[in-house]
Amino acid sequence: MKAHELSKVLELQFKELKEIASNLSISINSPNQKLTDEQISLIEEFINKTKNKNENKVNESPSFKEDSIKEPIENELIDTKLEVIDKESIYKKNIDEKEKIPDPKSVNKELNIIKEEIKVDYLEESIKEVEVEFPITVEKFANTLNINLTELIQKLLSKGHILNKNSFIDFSLAEEIAFEYNILIKSKEKEKKSFVSLELEEQEIWVSRPPVVTVMGHVDHGKTTLLDTIRKTNVVSKEAGGITQHIGAYQVEYNSKKITFIDTPGHEAFTSLRARGAKVTDIVILVVAADDGVMPQTIEAINHAKAAGVPIIVAINKIDKPNANVDRVKNQLVTYGLIPEEWGGHTPVVEISAKTGKNIDYLLEVILLVAELMDLKANIAGNPEGVVIESKLDKNKGPIATILVQKGILKTGMSFVIGKTWGKIRAMYNERGQIVKEATPSTPVEIIGISQVPEAGEKLIVVENEKIAKNLALENQKVEEISKKQSKKVFSINDILAKFSSEETQNFNIILKADTQGSLEAIKSIIERMNIENIRFNILHAAVGNIVDGDVLLAKASNAVILGFNIKIEATAKKLLEKEEIQCYIHNIIYELVDNLKKLVEGAIKPEEIEIEIGQAQVKQVFKVKNSKVAGCYVINGKITRDSKVIVERNNEKVFEGYIESLRRFQEDVKEVNQGYECGIKIKDFNDILIGDIIRAFVKQY
Repeated sequence: MKAHELSKVLELQFKELKEIASNLSISINSPNQKLTDEQISLIEEFINKTKNKNENKVNESPSFKEDSIKEPIENELIDTKLEVIDKESIYKKNIDEKEKIPDPKSVNKELNIIKEEIKVDYLEESIKEVEVEFPITVEKFANTLNINLTELIQKLLSKGHILNKNSFIDFSLAEEIAFEYNILIKSKEKEKKSFVSLELEEQEIWVSRPPVVTVMGHVDHGKTTLLDTIRKTNVVSKEAGGITQHIGAYQVEYNSKKITFIDTPGHEAFTSLRARGAKVTDIVILVVAADDGVMPQTIEAINHAKAAGVPIIVAINKIDKPNANVDRVKNQLVTYGLIPEEWGGHTPVVEISAKTGKNIDYLLEVILLVAELMDLKANIAGNPEGVVIESKLDKNKGPIATILVQKGILKTGMSFVIGKTWGKIRAMYNERGQIVKEATPSTPVEIIGISQVPEAGEKLIVVENEKIAKNLALENQKVEEISKKQSKKVFSINDILAKFSSEETQNFNIILKADTQGSLEAIKSIIERMNIENIRFNILHAAVGNIVDGDVLLAKASNAVILGFNIKIEATAKKLLEKEEIQCYIHNIIYELVDNLKKLVEGAIKPEEIEIEIGQAQVKQVFKVKNSKVAGCYVINGKITRDSKVIVERNNEKVFEGYIESLRRFQEDVKEVNQGYECGIKIKDFNDILIGDIIRAFVKQY
């Protein structure tokens, strides 16, 4: 029997079952873990003994009220190392002295006084007291207490709490962890935002919220079919009528619990939101086809999810196909660090058929179990906040944005600011096109009433009125303009190196692309063996092929450098690189790539050694001029400059590498020619130019 099945039979929460098992030295690492008959018997025996013990206590003390016996004694801070206090002895002491039944409240008060005395005797002078602002994430808690984040997550895991750095940690658990580090914590009242005067901010009501799930995977592996199957069979609203519009997200309901799915085009949208600092996704569903297995986009999805620190649930799809091989897929997943739970790992793997609907309900059940372990919560009393999932300009409604509510209760009529834009909610719609008056955390809604179309990933913040919203939007515009003038780059190598401490090893994130798998493995192997003091090279993503948009987005989201070997940068990726100004270096010789990486990290790299591609031109005609040839070209993207170094390609193969001797527009010598214009190019020491050749231009990066 599996752990989650036993919890249902015993009518226990999964967390309660884990605690009982832990007391019996039985380790339960996942809901799908199979328990032996002996383990089940031990757990059942323990529960029965506990029940009998409680019944006996009640029978032994008939003179006391039942409520007073049941009243819990709270103070988990005192460790088992402290003296055990017998509650009944205090009752007897009071009876002997006062010859009457004591008030349970006075008994508890006396008990707490004794506990405090023991605590004071036990604690040493070296124990620190730290103020902690709750609610708090695991990462912020680690920083506040100056604890290593990885060590903290492992300690939480050892106590049966599967949390990531973005999960919230409650006071009692935080108190328990802190005590192990000789730290006493006390709750600090949260500071209020100066520009918001809503009365709601004075309160905090934390409630469980639905998990937000993103489905990722290789093309044609069934992501869309899976989302459609879930949506058609489990939509929250059971009213007549199909889905009327696509708003980028929707909710389903299973076992009276809601799940929100982000319905966006794969990992690029996922990373695009994260690149803007929007922490939206709680869980990633990785869809892998049982007949195809792990493919290039599957690997990309794994790397993107790991870089974001989001738990992964694998859905092996198309198990109904004749050539399906589930075990082969599981073996492939192990290569990328996703070890199935049934093999002793921590990755839930569910075998499904999105087409027939087989095991879809079980997949939803696993999502809810993982979400329960994450203990997802949101403050519904605070000022509403959300993040933009999608946005567009509708010819009838004007600017529209899909908002995923993250805090508070978003209502019609509220004023808000989203980055450089602002507005007042005139109407809200769900994914079925139905008007809704309010939306709670993890609920996606489409809103109208915005002054202009916002960008995906921007934060929506509710403020008191439209005037404040407009002023904040204008202020944000000014801040952005100033920051653009002050700094051209989103981040630089110096920014990365500045974060490196001389006392602690730090990660230097790399995205690696190469022309062949052999080259890729060779470069990976060399980088992984590189030894530079206090620096660990972390290859977030390595793949064969040109640099694409997804690589740039991942680099921005993860503060990474892109390294390419013997490849090109796709046109759209090039524009994105220029816009975001991400560090990207292309090399044609492996030792140069490795050597420059060392110099890069050590801060000794010479800018002139790095070349970046600035444009491409196609040869349309060839003219003979004296003893040389001039290529009549059309600039297809970027620009060609007179001081460019060029590579001539024919049928995607390099035929020459050299420099431009002259660049002309009509009869005039020019310094540069931009995309969409014709020009004449004469290449120094090269006369074998042919119609159809591609001339790629490079310049030194300064």
